[in-house]
Amino acid sequence: MSESTLLGNSVTEAEVIDVPAVPFTRTFHPVHHKQVIDAVRTGISLTGMEVVQSQYVLARDGMQMFGVWDLNAGSSDLCWSLGIRNSMDKSLALGITAGTKVFVCDNLAFDGEYLTFRKHTSGLDNDELEFLAYKSMKNMVPRLASFQKWHEGLRNYELTEQDAKLLLVEVLTDSVFPASKFNSFKDLYFGGVYQPTLWGFHEAVTDVLRGSNLLTLPKKNKILNNVLDSYIDTSQADQPSQLGEFYEKRCQLTHC
Repeated sequence: MSESTLLGNSVTEAEVIDVPAVPFTRTFHPVHHKQVIDAVRTGISLTGMEVVQSQYVLARDGMQMFGVWDLNAGSSDLCWSLGIRNSMDKSLALGITAGTKVFVCDNLAFDGEYLTFRKHTSGLDNDELEFLAYKSMKNMVPRLASFQKWHEGLRNYELTEQDAKLLLVEVLTDSVFPASKFNSFKDLYFGGVYQPTLWGFHEAVTDVLRGSNLLTLPKKNKILNNVLDSYIDTSQADQPSQLGEFYEKRCQLTHC
């Protein structure tokens, strides 16, 4: 299924709830998307937070669901967000991931790691599902706080133009976004829309990713975050990046 097709599957919560249920078997007890939504919302409310905005996509004839919920928590610059996934065809484990959304530009980011509730096995009733969702949300709160701190901390790392170009090569090589969106990134970052820091680089990439396939966004964010973490580790160790070292040595080898 193409990305454009998935984007066309952006739906309302009512449409997610209306997806037909899948019959149980002896060993497979598919949890309906509505049960997941209700359970996670209960878990959120028990931690003192609430959902202020939501969006969803469906795939595989409604068997896969991915939702993004913005919460009434965070800072003056950004709010906490959750990525919630579920499937009723054994293709995905039920889980949630931590995220943030920047108010001024609506850029969305995830830490990329899913906290899985449980496989869809027999014996999983609504009470157990709500309890698992509550425990997951208690574990998710420190992850959200940690991811917010990491995200905001990117402001502390200034980027030279050369380093930004090297990071861009890594991001493109790792297929975080396609080469067709290079000009969009160039206009945003090198055009001065975003500041020349890791924060600005991160926001330019997530800006380019806005409107992309929500089902793959956490994975793309995880790759992006790893690229930036590698840069941070290198800069703190006062060592050249491996990519920069590669280009320097290749240039010497070819006498450029």
